[in-house]
Parts: sequence; structure tokens; C-alpha cells
Amino acid sequence: MIEILISAIAIILLLYSARLKQLNPYRFLAIFSVTITLLTISSCYQNTSQPDPTAVGSAGSCRAIAHFMGETCVPENPQRIISLYTTPLANLLALDLKPLAITPVTGVQDEFPPYLAEKVEGMEIVGINYEPNLERIAQLKPDLIVGWDFHEKTYPLLSQISPTLLVPKDITQSPNADWQKYTNYLATALGKQDKAQQLIAEYDRRIAELKIALGNRYSNKTISVAHISDEYGTEAYTVNSFPGSILSALGLQRPQSQAVSKPGGTIDAISEERLELIDGDLLFVLIYNDSDRQMLNSLLNKPLWKKLKAVQNQQVYPVDGWTWGVANPLAANAVINDMERYLIGTSQ
Repeated sequence: MIEILISAIAIILLLYSARLKQLNPYRFLAIFSVTITLLTISSCYQNTSQPDPTAVGSAGSCRAIAHFMGETCVPENPQRIISLYTTPLANLLALDLKPLAITPVTGVQDEFPPYLAEKVEGMEIVGINYEPNLERIAQLKPDLIVGWDFHEKTYPLLSQISPTLLVPKDITQSPNADWQKYTNYLATALGKQDKAQQLIAEYDRRIAELKIALGNRYSNKTISVAHISDEYGTEAYTVNSFPGSILSALGLQRPQSQAVSKPGGTIDAISEERLELIDGDLLFVLIYNDSDRQMLNSLLNKPLWKKLKAVQNQQVYPVDGWTWGVANPLAANAVINDMERYLIGTSQ
């Protein structure tokens, strides 16, 4: 049905563009380009709308899973998965499933955080998170597409290409502190519950071991987590953030200003006059790019920053923002590695 509608719209645009050609050549070229794209996508839908009944995960062998946009029949044992966001990508990899194609993780097409870099080798990039390349996705003939809540607008088209699974609405409200919830959700959709339990048990084991290794050395100290950038200014991470949840699991104290829950897990737009909101005996600073790193180096020399306890203690530690800022089981392991490195001087 959708391919018929797209084709009809394309034909109307084509007829209209023919008239515009005589009046406005620039509008003609724009409409003609849109028309060609619509016809291409329609063709891809026609080529993929009839699934091969012998293919793995074909119709009749699937699980009905509820999510942000309703319900999707997720095929059993999908072989051609496309992931459109970092959280499902990392969870798929943790569940021993390798997607066929993905969207960029860091905003730069060929750059990935260290914990993902080797694991995504050979995967094709299909657009960006908020604007996936529908034409290319259709050409790849996926048997499952996994996205997030911000794919709401493209969901009708994505779901015509392949079964498309977004995120449940309740998980979007606290995706960072409750990251295990999404791991279990995706594992249930894909029949990987046992693997999910192994992942969470391994996380719990590492937390328990690190707590023992830390002993009492931080019992009277506070640990702050912040991010600085030209775009967002200075932000502090609260207990319901991803790093905040790990620090809480370890029983480590936070500055009073961060020992609260905030929407999104952050206190935003902190001015220099309110730098006490990021003060602590030790400070982890999320760095997403070279600009963030340069900004931090500059700020550390400013008088107001020099008043921070962590700066005076020389315990300001820059960490990878793409790892500490996006919750998933692989990133959790990497964050624990960082905490071991900086808190007790060892890492795995």
C-alpha cells in the first residue's frame, strides 16, 4: 500500500515539475530530485515487501513486542539487523549479535569510542541518528531495524521496509540510570535472556570486586562528574545519570549538589559563579572532542577553577564522553575500567 502511495505522489510531483520547468528552473530541479528519490524508495519497498518464506525470521516466526510506537512482530533469529542509535548497537553487540549497518556514534562517520571501535569494523554507515538513509536501508533488505524514540517520524517508512523496534516509553524516561532495563527488554525481544543475565551478573561481579578493592579510602571524600563544552557550557551529572548510577552502586559519595535526581541526569548551564555545583575531592570530566579538551585545559588555569578542591588536589580526570555518556553494558565495563584506573591505579 505504501509503495502505491509513494508512487502516486511521485507521479504528481513529476507532472507538476514539468509545468514548473517552463516557469522556474530551480524549483523544477528541486522537485525533480525529490521525485526521483521517492520513486527509488518505492522501488525498494516493492523489492522487499514480499519476504522470502524460506528466510530465517520470516513471517509466522516472530515475537510480538510492545514499544514507543505500538507493537512489532520481531523475527526470531534475525540475520540482517540495522541499528540506528548507539544504545541498541552496543546492546546488540553485547548480546553477541552483529548488525549489518549502523548510524555514527560520535557524530563523525569514521570515529568510534574505544570500547566500540574494533567491534564495528565492517559495518556500513546508513545516514545519521536522526536522519537515517531510508533508500540505502531499503536496498540492504534488513530483517530487523532497531531504533530509539526520536525515530518516531520516520517509523512509518522504516516499518514498511522491515519490522522496526523502537524503545518502550517507560525506558525513555530513565534510560541512563536503568540501563539494565533496556538490555533485558532487547534480550527478551531477541530471545537472548540468558545472555542478558550473564551480562548483568558480570557487571554486578565487577562492582562487588571494585567495592572490596576501594575499601575505606573514599569514605570521607566526594566524587564529582561534569562535562564542559562551548555548546552546552558546564554541566554536572546527578545520581540518575549513567556514571552516577555506577558511583551509587559502588557506594561512593557525591557532592550534595549532585546527590539528587534531575531530568536527563544533569544540572545544565552552570555559570562560573556557581562552580561549587561541580566541586568535589575528585572530579571526572567528560570529554567528547578536542575542543572540550582544550576548553578544560584553559579553564583549569582560571582563578575560580583553581578554588575547586579537585583542582587543588590535582585530581581532575578527563574521560571519554561517548563512553561515560551513553548507557549500555559495554560502556559500563569501560567506565568501571576508568574508575579502577583513577581510583585504585589498576585497570583490566
